[in-house]
Amino acid sequence: MDQKVIFHCLGIPKNKYIKNFVVPVTVLAVIFPFLMIIIAPSLMEGPMLMAIMLVPFALLAMVIVFPLSSLEGKKKQIDNNIHYYITHMGVLATSQMTRIDILLLLSKNEAYGYLAKETGRIYALIRYWHLNFPAACRFIGKRTPSVLFSDFLDRMAHAVQAGEDFDRFIISEQEVVMNDFMTMYKDSLNGIESIKEIFISMGMSLIMIVAFAIIVPIITGSDATLLLAGAILIFLGTEFGLLTYAKSRVPTDRIWHTLEIETMADSRIKWSMPVSLSLCILLTGILIAYAELPTTIMFAVSLTPLLITGLIARQEENKIKRYDNNFGAFIRSLGGAAGSRSGLIMESLKELISHDFGPLSANILNLYKRLKSRVNKRKAWEHFAAGAGSNLIERFATMFVEGTDVGGKPAVIGDIINQNFMYILSMRKLRYSSASSLTGVLYGLTAGIGATMFLSISILSMLGNLFSNITVPDVDIGISISSVAHTDIGMLSTMIMFMMVGHSLISAMLIRVVDGGHHFNTYTHFVGLVWVSAITAEITTRAMGPLLQGAI
Repeated sequence: MDQKVIFHCLGIPKNKYIKNFVVPVTVLAVIFPFLMIIIAPSLMEGPMLMAIMLVPFALLAMVIVFPLSSLEGKKKQIDNNIHYYITHMGVLATSQMTRIDILLLLSKNEAYGYLAKETGRIYALIRYWHLNFPAACRFIGKRTPSVLFSDFLDRMAHAVQAGEDFDRFIISEQEVVMNDFMTMYKDSLNGIESIKEIFISMGMSLIMIVAFAIIVPIITGSDATLLLAGAILIFLGTEFGLLTYAKSRVPTDRIWHTLEIETMADSRIKWSMPVSLSLCILLTGILIAYAELPTTIMFAVSLTPLLITGLIARQEENKIKRYDNNFGAFIRSLGGAAGSRSGLIMESLKELISHDFGPLSANILNLYKRLKSRVNKRKAWEHFAAGAGSNLIERFATMFVEGTDVGGKPAVIGDIINQNFMYILSMRKLRYSSASSLTGVLYGLTAGIGATMFLSISILSMLGNLFSNITVPDVDIGISISSVAHTDIGMLSTMIMFMMVGHSLISAMLIRVVDGGHHFNTYTHFVGLVWVSAITAEITTRAMGPLLQGAI
């Protein structure tokens, strides 16, 4: 990676970074071990000595990793917003605004994150440093971390330099940039397939580690509980690492709106969580005090109330998807009707309220009533987006309002928004398909893990029953009979079930990461996976127990 790109993203010169960060951290890394010898010599032994010696390497790694991680984060911000950005620029270009004014307006939009900051830098180079437009675009294009944005700036600089009409260029760029975005999105979805394969492979390997932790004490006579606890930590830690890796690979495509307006859907989800948690606590207490159920089923039953929150979140999310499916047709119709009426939005909207736009029809009627009151036009559109609950509708509705307010052509704006909106929806449908495929795999993997773990427990229980009434001479036969006979099977079963609950939570979170839904929707699959674990455990225990006893 080019150094000027890295330090451009950090926002400080290379020399200043070395002087203010690299040199102090390097000095601290060198003198830290000596300071510890002087201050706390008693710590300089055993594992603590190794930990102290690793600190300098960690500090040196930090000054190298921090610029790279910052660059990747800002690159992801640009790539995840470039499709909104180019649509917004195309909408504004239909008006009589100058190129500079368009850049200024886009640079003030906080939703674009680092992309807005880069646009502000182009504006500053033109406005305050008096660079011409192509030179400013090329200057930032050589330093921006995103290839998509860099290529777009190079094309824009060439078009302006060649004398091409800016609005015509931006309209033609809609398809170019959206195709680049779709390619990037599909590449991320292909990464999901690799994540699925890695998760399965690691899951199967980790099963063997935990199974060995259960069986090894039979041979070595070591503490089965301690070994199993360590194996469970390795299992869950590895899965959590894979979850973190998945978050860095999948595209950030938010489904829910970001407005501060609290809707009925937000209230339902907000108040369902305390209810679910209260029922979980109450049900757990009742089960412990009165019920005589297997431990596995008790785990599943006590967590089932979380399904209330999960199902409500899923229901509202499905509504958002239906709203999204109808918004493109609505905004195209509104733009076309307003274009034929010289840009009169109210009259066009009045005509459209009698049309059927599916579940979005009620929201359109409410939008018309708010606009008719003439209190606050932008707030009316914000309430429309919040009522739909959709981030896509929120962002594209804002573009439509801004574009028509500055004198843009409603018909062209409607077509641009509709076309790009449908591009994004098509990518989302591919994402939902990948998430559905992953869901089936994770449910099957969970059943397999549960069956393997409780089969190992059944084998250990069988051996314990076999050796419990046998007196063996003090002869080394390769099996620690006393360890097997005194193993607490109930404790091991509880620990395995805790592991299955942790695995179910991480798997449910992975599904949410892949499909991009509301985090409360995690509880739907979490409860489902816990029940799969519990039922698989009971089937395995009850089916294999008699078989193993009969084989004795």
